[in-house]
Amino acid sequence: MKGIMKDFTQKLQKIFSNTGDSELKKYSYSNNKISLEAELFEGDILNIEFETEVLYCKNIEQRSPFTIGYFDCIKLSDVVNVENNHYTFSGGFIEIMKAQKSKLNLVFGLSIKDNTHLITFSNSAILLAFVVNEKNSFKCEIT
Repeated sequence: MKGIMKDFTQKLQKIFSNTGDSELKKYSYSNNKISLEAELFEGDILNIEFETEVLYCKNIEQRSPFTIGYFDCIKLSDVVNVENNHYTFSGGFIEIMKAQKSKLNLVFGLSIKDNTHLITFSNSAILLAFVVNEKNSFKCEIT
């Protein structure tokens, strides 16, 4: 199981390493699935589709430079405390503010079994963030 997680994280981080200055062309959320299309700097298109029940979406002005950013994938068990097989929080005000800014607050109380990674699209702030389970089917391809 650890191998799956490592492969999932590495695969997405490798793809996402090419997403600097990408333009988010469209995104939609329906039936617990988020679909995204981004144009990469070189003109290639990144298509992403993940199952998720937890989604944060900032009101994005649909024009450049507001839609320019990059994707990132965070393995939750590497950065969030776990207690009784659920993500938990400990800390004071500053830690709460950091968790909110990074959108890690989205995972507090969620089961570690069903929620393994946080995927974000950011520029000066996080515009989109969603929680995924690496065991669920997904699409992440560059065409």
